Amino acid sequence: MRLGKWLYTIPLRLRSLFGREQVEKDLSDELRDHLERKTEEYRARGMTQREAHRRARLDMDGIEQTKEKCRDARRLNWIQDLIQNLRFGLRMLRKSPSFTAVAILTLALGIGANTAIFTLLHASLWTPLPVTDPKEIFHLMRASSEGDFAGEFSYSYPLFQQFSKIGSPWGEVFATETVGSGTLGLNGASNERVAGEAVSGNFFSVLNVGPIVGRVLEPQDDNVLGGNHVAVLSYAFWKRRFQSDASVLGRRILYDETPYTVVGIARPGFTGIDQEVSVDVWVPATAAAGRGWRPDPNLNWLRLLVRLRDGVNPGRAQAMFETAFRTHVGDVLLPSASPRFKQMLEAQHITVRPAASGLATTGRKYEKTLLVLFAVVAVVLLISCANIANLILARNAARHHEIVVRLALGASRARVAWQLFTENLTLSLSGAFVGLLLSVWGTRVLVSLLPSSPLPMAFNLQPDFVVFGFSTGVAVATAILFGLGPALRASREKLEMTLHSGQRVIGSAWGGRLLLAGQLALSLPLLVGAGLFVETLHNLKSSDLGFHAENVTTFDLSYPKGTSDDRLHQACAEIKQRLQSHPGVIVASYGSSVYGDGGWSSSVDVIGNPSPGKDNDVGLISAGPGFFEAIALGLLQGRNLNSQDQAEKPPVAVVNESFARHYFGSNSAIGQRIKLGFEPQVIREIVGVVRDAKHYGVRERVWRMVYLPARKGDSFFVRSTLNTQLLSGAIRADVAASDKVLQVEELRPLETVVNDMISQERLTALLSSAFGVLACLIAAIGLYGVVAYGVSRRTNEFGIRMTLGAQRGDIRTLVLRQTLAVVLCGVAIGIGGSLAVVRLLSSAINGMLYGIKPTDISLFMGSTISLVALALLAAFLPARRASRVDPMVALRYE
Repeated sequence: MRLGKWLYTIPLRLRSLFGREQVEKDLSDELRDHLERKTEEYRARGMTQREAHRRARLDMDGIEQTKEKCRDARRLNWIQDLIQNLRFGLRMLRKSPSFTAVAILTLALGIGANTAIFTLLHASLWTPLPVTDPKEIFHLMRASSEGDFAGEFSYSYPLFQQFSKIGSPWGEVFATETVGSGTLGLNGASNERVAGEAVSGNFFSVLNVGPIVGRVLEPQDDNVLGGNHVAVLSYAFWKRRFQSDASVLGRRILYDETPYTVVGIARPGFTGIDQEVSVDVWVPATAAAGRGWRPDPNLNWLRLLVRLRDGVNPGRAQAMFETAFRTHVGDVLLPSASPRFKQMLEAQHITVRPAASGLATTGRKYEKTLLVLFAVVAVVLLISCANIANLILARNAARHHEIVVRLALGASRARVAWQLFTENLTLSLSGAFVGLLLSVWGTRVLVSLLPSSPLPMAFNLQPDFVVFGFSTGVAVATAILFGLGPALRASREKLEMTLHSGQRVIGSAWGGRLLLAGQLALSLPLLVGAGLFVETLHNLKSSDLGFHAENVTTFDLSYPKGTSDDRLHQACAEIKQRLQSHPGVIVASYGSSVYGDGGWSSSVDVIGNPSPGKDNDVGLISAGPGFFEAIALGLLQGRNLNSQDQAEKPPVAVVNESFARHYFGSNSAIGQRIKLGFEPQVIREIVGVVRDAKHYGVRERVWRMVYLPARKGDSFFVRSTLNTQLLSGAIRADVAASDKVLQVEELRPLETVVNDMISQERLTALLSSAFGVLACLIAAIGLYGVVAYGVSRRTNEFGIRMTLGAQRGDIRTLVLRQTLAVVLCGVAIGIGGSLAVVRLLSSAINGMLYGIKPTDISLFMGSTISLVALALLAAFLPARRASRVDPMVALRYE
């Protein structure tokens, strides 16, 4: 019965909603017919036409009232009221174009900034992988948060095999190499760069990713004997490179100069387990080129993930993997490890991290930075809401007469409040729409601020339903924050207050002052935070690295596998000579990378001088002739390495001052002999001591370093007075002229390499300062609006004061003194809030700062003085206008 009733009423309600005019006409006709029949009944009883019509209308309780009852019975009034409110709200907003434009722009900036950062967080951290049951996938993180080796580490192939065996009752472990840029060639020539990934044979089966053509990798493709040389292409790459040609199956390709046979195409939509990179080619891990060292437990190159079976507790799985790891470390790694690496291994632990969104390498790297910025833009949006609430309070005060008339005509207070809130909701949704458009541009700006990568970023930054939902939710929330209070306040207007507008003005002014104090209180922590991050960036950029990256251009050389050392030695020497022949080039040299992850490490023994303590690990960097001059690493004692040292007759080395001080104290290091762990049969003589340099990052401590003569180098360094664009052409031409098999890669200024190491700090400083300034400007605009509105309402008062003898300066002082009280109140709350936030988040903030404390007094004072000065400047303009009012005009002002 109930179902039948619904089936009957739903079509009627839909007809009432979409065919309203016809339904209203039918209702009017029916009621008119009913009224006429009632009238005729009373006429038949002997009444006059007028009396019969009156009695019939009384029996029906009024025509319009009956219509309202019929409309209420349809239960669609709220939709019709909403449509009516929207139409009226849009009409009212069109009548105030300046107010509407300012409000929409303010909201668009706030909502757009929130949406842009949310989009990047969603794309890099929260978007689930396009696989079956992604919540069952976990990342086995091998990481340490202590000492010089803090960070994330990879796994050796033997450790992967051990984890696979131990974890089989709990789930299935699979492995993947870090995605890299490799060469791809057809017909024997490797001439194209692609994103390739070496994976375990169960990679596709665990993820439940099938082929669209052919087959995917299988466990038998990946075995300890070297694996099958087969490859799987991604659907996007197959479509782009081979135009979806199915005949590519069975074709031999060269990936990293190793032949593979294409056996399948992965299904559309799957591009790997790291959202930031779109993989083109997958090959078996054991068949990957250059992995002849895979059985070595000390060589780590794999990332491990696991799909846990349904019902398996991740905490118990973590305990199991941690126990297996500790056993492996104790039995296999510690016996042959140096003291420093023993310390590193003992500090490492296994964490089972949810990886429904994949490895999220870039997202996790910038997670803290993005979350901090997310909090900053949320505060900016709160300030925007307070600013708009002030505007709405002033606008509602101007509409006081309209609101009172509507109440006097019978409108309920709830109806008036709903109408005003609908206008505010329309305003907020319009701001969200504009903000969504701005966020598309803002997200791309955020990505452009990230360091450049050999592989293009593949994040899907297009707004999806999640982003649309977030933007809409923020719009509704902001409408409630800035619109609900003023709407309810306006609906409570008393009719008798029409003749007492002064009371209303005072109440409105106090509400505006409270909101203004809140804006200033929220702006100060943003200003302090921006100052902390800007000072951190300044300290990092001005920190002494030991070498000078200015005016240095660096590039890497790539060459075919199997190229002889003699050929590379000759090519490097010729490139150096050709480059130094150009006017403007001061010196060119080659070696291993000097900043970030370059060089390698080894243990050291000092002949005739036992190593003090147990720490005898040193960093190693290969250096060609002119290396120290190229990077301006100053010589303290002895000499630099030259071309005669390349013959290693006798073997020599240069050390840094930390090495010399640690091993020789006040004695000279020149002439001392050392033996390195990786070449136990070679004894080297120290011929020079250079300054300490931070080769591993500006935040890292200075390592004891040994520089060895290099006959060839993968990285070149060119110090010159030429601009990079002009120099790059000469570099490419000289490399090609020296040896045609050599290719130039990652050509860029060395300063860019250094700056990329502090990209998180640069991003945080740039955006936090931008949003901090925006928040202060919004607060200043709000202050100007409140003071200007108050001044305009007090024009008559100022006229009386000036008539009674007050000077213009007195009027300015009066306005500024009253404003200063609000400003100081807001600043005092802001200082307390800033200190509270700093104390609560001290552990997280300290990790993001460098060379400055979160409670730096000078920074707090500077931020406070700047905010007060900006607020007084905003208040001075309307105060000056108030002092210039003509008393006679002011006395007649209403």
